[in-house]
Amino acid sequence: MPYPVRHFLPCVLRTLPFVVGLLAPVFAAGADGGTITGRIFNPTTREYVRNAEISVRGSSAIAISDENGAYQLTGLPAGDAVVTVNYTGSTPAVVTVKVTPGQETTRDIELTSSLETPVGAGARGEVVKLSAFTVSSEREGNAKAIMEQRNSMNITNTVASDVFGDVAEGNAAEFLKNLPGVDLFLVQGEIVNVRMRGLGAEYNSVTIDGVRLASADANKGAAGDARAFSFEQVSLNSMDAIEVSKTISADVDANAPAGTINLKTKRAFSRAGRRISWQTNATVFSGALRLGEAYGPDDARHRKIRPGGIVEFSDVFFGKRLGVVLNISESNLYSENARTIVTYNYTATPTDPRPVVPTAVALYQSPRINRRSTVTLTTDFKATPNLVLSLGLIYNGAQLYNTQRTFTFTATNRAAVIGADPLRSFNATGTITTNPSAVVKPGEAYTVLPRFEYKIGGVTIEGKLVGSMSTSWYNPLARKGSSRSAGSPQLAGVGVSAAHLSSIGGDWQMLQTSGPDLGSGAGYTNRELAINDGRYGRTKVMGGDVAATWKTSAVLPVIWKTGAKQQWEGRTFMDQQNARNVLYTGPGAGTGIWVNYASPYAFDGRPTNSQLVSSSGRGIFIPSLLAIGQLYQDHPEYFADRITNGSTPGARYQSAFVANTRHYEEQITAGFLMGTTSLGRATVRAGMRWEQTDTDSLEFDPRTPAEVRAAGYTVASTGIATTIPGVQYQYFSQPKIHRTGGYDNYFPSASFKYRFTRNLDFQLGYSKTIRRPTFRDIAGVWSVDESSLSVNAPNPNLRPERSNNLATRVAYYFEPVGIFAVNFFQNTVRGLFQRNELTAAEFGNTDPDFATYTFVTTVPSDGEVRIRGMELEYSQSLSFLPSPLKGLNVRASYTRNYSQVITPNMSPHGVNAGLSYSFKRLMLSASTNWRDYVPLNVSGTSFNRHRMPIDVGGSFKLTPRIDLFVTGRNLRNEPVITMQKQATAPAVPTTYEITGAVWTFGVKGVW
Repeated sequence: MPYPVRHFLPCVLRTLPFVVGLLAPVFAAGADGGTITGRIFNPTTREYVRNAEISVRGSSAIAISDENGAYQLTGLPAGDAVVTVNYTGSTPAVVTVKVTPGQETTRDIELTSSLETPVGAGARGEVVKLSAFTVSSEREGNAKAIMEQRNSMNITNTVASDVFGDVAEGNAAEFLKNLPGVDLFLVQGEIVNVRMRGLGAEYNSVTIDGVRLASADANKGAAGDARAFSFEQVSLNSMDAIEVSKTISADVDANAPAGTINLKTKRAFSRAGRRISWQTNATVFSGALRLGEAYGPDDARHRKIRPGGIVEFSDVFFGKRLGVVLNISESNLYSENARTIVTYNYTATPTDPRPVVPTAVALYQSPRINRRSTVTLTTDFKATPNLVLSLGLIYNGAQLYNTQRTFTFTATNRAAVIGADPLRSFNATGTITTNPSAVVKPGEAYTVLPRFEYKIGGVTIEGKLVGSMSTSWYNPLARKGSSRSAGSPQLAGVGVSAAHLSSIGGDWQMLQTSGPDLGSGAGYTNRELAINDGRYGRTKVMGGDVAATWKTSAVLPVIWKTGAKQQWEGRTFMDQQNARNVLYTGPGAGTGIWVNYASPYAFDGRPTNSQLVSSSGRGIFIPSLLAIGQLYQDHPEYFADRITNGSTPGARYQSAFVANTRHYEEQITAGFLMGTTSLGRATVRAGMRWEQTDTDSLEFDPRTPAEVRAAGYTVASTGIATTIPGVQYQYFSQPKIHRTGGYDNYFPSASFKYRFTRNLDFQLGYSKTIRRPTFRDIAGVWSVDESSLSVNAPNPNLRPERSNNLATRVAYYFEPVGIFAVNFFQNTVRGLFQRNELTAAEFGNTDPDFATYTFVTTVPSDGEVRIRGMELEYSQSLSFLPSPLKGLNVRASYTRNYSQVITPNMSPHGVNAGLSYSFKRLMLSASTNWRDYVPLNVSGTSFNRHRMPIDVGGSFKLTPRIDLFVTGRNLRNEPVITMQKQATAPAVPTTYEITGAVWTFGVKGVW
């Protein structure tokens, strides 16, 4: 039996008596009065409506419709009941239902949009129905989001699928960026992680339908810090809504000081009948507007207009007992990222008082193709009127094909840079390095999500299982036939004249003035290259949970919820890049070995308005990675393994197969109990969660340097054997060992909501959460330095950071479809991770060989850091305005973050804004995200300048079922500019990075 299963079952069995004992009075109690059940339906969207408020006139009975639009009102007196349904953006629906004691009456209720003209406005007093051309999906989506927020006890922001728009590449983070309190972590213009409320991505939790999935990133192998969820392998297209909770309750995992992001999948039972939607699209990069083929992202020719599409089918079968949703999507995106990177010398001398001198200028070009494929199948089966069995199957595949080409001029020294104002122009002598590098990064994730829901009386029991595996790796040689790099060929004795056209731009114009011709490969020296990559990461997640919800009314009406959960996670990282290096020993080995392997893909500096021109007027020489890869496959005898045919073989072997290999397992067992009660206009929720965390790091058990020497092997001062046999004896002659650790925590949480009026709410939330250690801090190999008598070691007993979180919100909801809210929050984080020196005894060492060594490891600090923030948010449908302005929708938010200490990557100020307009068949939209200066290090000497990208979109409805659409992202080619400020020297740009606009054109339809 799998490890997590055999441990989860006893946990559930131990919890069942407790749950049954609490539920016994509920099952024993009889129902008083009558019951009304039914579903709320929106005929405009043909969807069942969740979060509608259903009440009975003259009664305290109130219900909120569930995700399938179902509601239940119990304990009603006999007679006619006047039932009212309220939902923002819709006219209140009022119906009369006859109630019979002890019996259940079913009544489905339809909602009517408030855009429809009320009775009396038509020629004969009839209701004037909306034309199919005037339905605003954004308005409907905003209504869903507002009702989600209004009925949540947590402080949340929600984006419904109706306002997702047309994001062909399917990156869910593209919509998260529009929410208050959310920042982005970009890699070459692609959103990889998101940050919330000023804290790093590892401080939030990302789930799908409340379940955390596996997420692997092979690029985190060496660092081992892959706690942050990567959005590279998740597609937006199969999601119904994204819910961001700024406060959490006891039924949610407690590892989220910044909050949680839950992606909700589409379900067939929330729709009426069959629905088939489709989309075909093409994406094009603004700098590659051409129909034919052109070079990039590698040395071969490719089409830059990339096709994609989405097909979705949903229906209910067998008398509406089986619901199926199948979504298949494929996206392709070509884009280019360009940078200018400058390195400076700040050490003035009596003979050279210049405060700052550029000593290296690098021009960087990085074209890329991102491909993302997703298949999602969700099924729901009503086995009985009380039991629903569900199964979710998700496949996500992604591949990044990216060539990174860096051309660097490095001055011989500071004195070699001639110019009174070198920040604007200089002449210098130095070395040119050309460094093309191929990145081919595939990734796959498979997920199985079985679950059930059983209802009996007023009790609901839910159970979920998850099996998820995510794999990420790099393999340019096998996937594309390309070598990883060309070994950074260099050309020495080069003179250049450089001019900087602006003060902070990337527009460096460099012309060769002396030395060997940059355009010819004959003078470049190098022998070593990386023939392949070697990074790999895999994450597996298995687990399950069971929860029960019921209502009691002994003193106050209380909704109780309790449950148990166990989750096992295993992570494996490898970084064997040092084992992929080779020496070229074939014909012509030596200077200029790649002269006959020139890339036909010339460097293009237009995005940053930069250039590097050789003395012959040609561009810089670039080796072809495809040609080198083909040479290796045709003649492997021309290449010798670098480990066995170079210096420091022991260190290289140890780095490739020992130091950067990690396997880590973590098991979390949890239980919780919480209750929610209402008293007049106030609603209170309180709960307690307990989590036991057990960790197991599978590590090498190396022999001591003394043992290695005694066996006849030489050991370097680093404590590592100098030969491969020595390293093998040192690390592989003994079985690996399990370094285990564990800790448990209690997490109280509480929330309070007070409704001053129907439209004015006040919320207050408190929770205690943790941030678990990064894997690099708790798993890995000891590094022994004999010269300093010190050991760098992971700390398997490292306790997590603890955070006390307070948040409050005042929200005013207004019709039609609008909200204005003010949010304040404070996170007090204790036990921040820090590197510290411990004695052998303090570290817990029991090996006498290291009794006198100092251990350098990660420990929690004694102090605390307080992070505070404020969020203002506003959105509204302006449909009350006269035509043609009634199609306007506006939104805006402002975020202020503050920390007691400088927190890298925390944006102190941020503004999001958007405007959309619908008129008959036409819809137009624009949005922007402004961020202030952002510090990048704890000293604040490096920071990003403010930035404000703009996105646009539009669609035209050809028929009631077919639309044309277009979207444009980063319309102004907004750059990322990194500045550096040292002492009294002026602030100077170190990186100017630009990723141009991406346009998507497409057709979509619904049947």
